[in-house]
Amino acid sequence: MKKVFLYLYPIKEFTSMFLFHNDSLYDELNIERPLPILNEAIDRRYRRKGYQIVFALYPDRELYGIEQEDEDKIIYADIPFSEVNPYDERGNAKENFIPKYPSEDKLIEELGAVDELVVSGYHASDCVKKVAYKAYQRGINTSVDLDLTELFFGLYKQKDYFDLENYNPERFKSYMIAKFGVESFDRDYATLIYDFIKQSDKQI
Repeated sequence: MKKVFLYLYPIKEFTSMFLFHNDSLYDELNIERPLPILNEAIDRRYRRKGYQIVFALYPDRELYGIEQEDEDKIIYADIPFSEVNPYDERGNAKENFIPKYPSEDKLIEELGAVDELVVSGYHASDCVKKVAYKAYQRGINTSVDLDLTELFFGLYKQKDYFDLENYNPERFKSYMIAKFGVESFDRDYATLIYDFIKQSDKQI
């Protein structure tokens, strides 16, 4: 049985959005740095439990903030980051920009035969959701680890919630409802792939 943990687009442009610009602020504010914890969570939740770790990148970008082990694999999207990025190389907004999305089918095909797939990375309600849903449509037993999407950068600091060893959808649901309310939770997460609603009630 082949189990895969797929982490989407760990590149500098995405990751740095969730880091302090000045690294010394972590020490000044007595906050743990997130990336070592993210790496440990990936290792404990998936690599040590027999999952093949796969990172999806854009062909014009390199892995950033993630510790790649020898047995891990990198796959590439069919479009460069320049077709996703609304800013040019000088940081100026592109006029009349319409972003493109990488082919979900191509990414899934690059994984080969998969029995169980867990998707995470950037971004929970966009690319992660799209890839997970496409894999589900193709008959793969698929789920999303929301703890390890961009939501991680807020969740890892919650010591009464975050568990390095396991992702529990019901625990996530309870935490989010307590923090933001049922209406907000249903709006953001009552979709097919997140495992929070009964199969008969699922919708895209």
